Amino acid sequence: MLFTHPENQMLQLQGRRIGIFILAFVLYFMAALYCIYISRQPGSVAAIWYANAIMVMFLQVFAYRDWYIFLLLAALGNICANIVFNDPIGMSLAFIPGNLLEIGLAAYCLRRFIPLRQCIENPLILLQMLSLMLLPIAISASLGALVLTLYGLVPYPEGWLFLFTGSVVGAISIIPMGLLLALYGWQDFIQINQSFTFLMCILLALLIALFGFVYLPDPYIYISATLILVAFIGRFSGTALAVLVYSVIISTLIAMGVFQSSIQGQYMQSDAYLYLPLVMTLLQPLLLAAAMQRIQNLKLW
Repeated sequence: MLFTHPENQMLQLQGRRIGIFILAFVLYFMAALYCIYISRQPGSVAAIWYANAIMVMFLQVFAYRDWYIFLLLAALGNICANIVFNDPIGMSLAFIPGNLLEIGLAAYCLRRFIPLRQCIENPLILLQMLSLMLLPIAISASLGALVLTLYGLVPYPEGWLFLFTGSVVGAISIIPMGLLLALYGWQDFIQINQSFTFLMCILLALLIALFGFVYLPDPYIYISATLILVAFIGRFSGTALAVLVYSVIISTLIAMGVFQSSIQGQYMQSDAYLYLPLVMTLLQPLLLAAAMQRIQNLKLW
């Protein structure tokens, strides 16, 4: 069961403003650092991007008047992450408008049109929320692909597909966890997911993610089946955690060139096409988990 605090979670977070600002910057910077690193491995040129979705969720628990602070922190995180890799400052600055536009527009759409509390127990609203993210991501990918093309890195269509699929994976991976933490906080989240059965299920999921992509044919099938099992046992909170862990592991394995697929070599954008089935693999258990969460809440009511 998901528990609600008697006091409003938004007011709690706003009462620790400086600490939250520092946390937002650190998480954004670390996520950007990781994503840039795996995008430059020999096995991949795909651009998985978790950082923007992290900042979108921070904006959900702060007033509009504070949003500019988080946008400035995101811009600074972008610059710092690129400096670590000795990227040209001009290229780093060129990516900032697209990232900030995606963060701001996505955060506004979620705040304005989506009842976030219902997302964790209504699969239709959860699907609407994730679908609403596609427009800001597409706009950001368009601007980012233009930068890649101007710097002569990849052709525009290929760059757009890489950036779009990478950000979609990032949104699906981060936002469910972000919803739980924004609405309920760490204390309740840990309380929900501390049963022995659930921990064993997560361990099984990790083993399949690590070894399935290396040794098993069609590993997405096994991963999808395991996530469905997690959805039955851990409901939405457990599934959100498993999806995030799976996403990081699988994205890393693909980027490092460990995972081999029959579609590789058939398409110019073969890396990007590897992430499309990952999107569906992660999405379906989340929708099931939201439905299971609703059934459980109705029974408890």
